[in-house]
Amino acid sequence: MNRLPATLRYVFLEGMPVFQVAWYAAVSLFLGYGGWLLIFRTSAVVRRAHTTYGSNLFLKPWYSQLMRCTGIFIWLLTALADYFLLTQK
Repeated sequence: MNRLPATLRYVFLEGMPVFQVAWYAAVSLFLGYGGWLLIFRTSAVVRRAHTTYGSNLFLKPWYSQLMRCTGIFIWLLTALADYFLLTQK
């Protein structure tokens, strides 16, 4: 009945349309990239925010730590959502 190979059956979850899987994969990649920027390219994000908005708030020492924590939080939420998506029955 199910003509998909065994490896694709896990990617295309039973009963879930292909567009929904593709949309969720795109959102997961976008959030993963955003988290990567906030964790590993914090100085570039802070520099761009400072030049765009001109506030000295972005130059405070705690602001870069806040950005890194936000990136980790985004990664954790994305991983949790991916887990629940892939383990649904």
